[in-house]
Amino acid sequence: MIVSVIVPAFNEAATIAEVLKRVAALDLDTEIIVVDDSSTDETLREIEEVKLPSVKIVRHSTNRGKGAAVRSGLAEATGNIVVIQDGDLEYDPEDFVRLCAPILSGQTRVVYGYRDFSSQTTLLRLGNKFVTFLTNVLYGVAIRDMETCYKMWRREILDSANLTANGFDIEVELTATFVAAGENIVQVPISYEARQAKKLRWWVDGPEAILRLIQYRFFR
Repeated sequence: MIVSVIVPAFNEAATIAEVLKRVAALDLDTEIIVVDDSSTDETLREIEEVKLPSVKIVRHSTNRGKGAAVRSGLAEATGNIVVIQDGDLEYDPEDFVRLCAPILSGQTRVVYGYRDFSSQTTLLRLGNKFVTFLTNVLYGVAIRDMETCYKMWRREILDSANLTANGFDIEVELTATFVAAGENIVQVPISYEARQAKKLRWWVDGPEAILRLIQYRFFR
């Protein structure tokens, strides 16, 4: 089994090299696809200087957002399993091994890693919980963390899917697509330490997530 790790990165010069080294060190057969979303700092240089043979670099000429980066990564993925890894150190790639287990055993084709939100600010924590609550109400599921970055799935599930999200709404679109396909989403606890400097703009991305949840549920 080859695990394709898609790493969207925008201005992550301080952490991206360490993230890539941690992923490459895992006891898994991985291909790492880093999508530099037109960073304006030294992110691209840091990626290139890591010099890991398993790393493939895709570069956007303009900043297009996390969703667009994930879609670009998917277009390059050849592994049996796909997972998303942020370019910062909020998440621990060591959790990939446990996330893979339910897929490798045949229990499921989709696994979500759910976070302990205690390290987040009150506003972000409440926002995450509300969006997850709304997901469960609208889609009739029991997800614990819809916005989690650690979504892992068998690649063939999305081979024919027409994903269109460009921003953080990719989390909504992936979830809506898995639920519509009737996938059983197994959930596994993961390590998480929130960073203070967030690219997510709650006053924009929060309302957009809500609108997308409604759109994908009723108008797709």
